[in-house]
This record gives sequence, structure tokens and C-alpha cells, in this order.
Amino acid sequence: MNLTKRFEEETTYASVNVNTLEQHKLYPIIRVKRIPTRYGPTVVPTLRIAETGIVQLLLPKRYSDVVSDEDIEAFNSKAVSLHFVYKGVCESSKSYLLAIES
Repeated sequence: MNLTKRFEEETTYASVNVNTLEQHKLYPIIRVKRIPTRYGPTVVPTLRIAETGIVQLLLPKRYSDVVSDEDIEAFNSKAVSLHFVYKGVCESSKSYLLAIES
């Protein structure tokens, strides 16, 4: 791995909550990782929120099982280019409505 990539991966970005994102906006995903938490492993995408703004987003636990290690590896190798979309809150369950789009 080259030095530029290693530095990029070690940069600390602000963490944001899903509901702070603008609804229906496409946020480019820069990279994805899985981290351990006290509630179990969770998926953390790093998003570009503006020309110079980059943040990390801790996804709800239910998404940890949806995203495989192979998915993370494919994305980080730039085999795929995706965007994260916050679509609001479900009226009945009060859970976040999230999507990944190309």
C-alpha cells in the first residue's frame, strides 16, 4: 500500500448521525470499513459531504449483516463506485430509511 493511501486511511474524520444528512442527496462513498463496537461489529462508510468535507457514518447494527467483507473489499479496491442516500424515517417503525445507489 502506498504512503498516500496509508495517510488517508489514518486521518480522523468527524462522525455524524444519519439524520444529520440531507434527505435524498447522493453522498459519494470514499471507503468502507467494519469496526468493533460494544454492540458488535458495525459498518462505517466514509462519505464526501461537500467539496472539502469528509465524514464517517456509523450505520445501524442491522446493516452489519447486509454488507459482507467481500463487498467492503470490492468497494475499497475501487471495483465499484457507490453513493449513500438517506431517505428519511419510516413512519411506523421510526427506523432510518437508507439506500446505496450507483
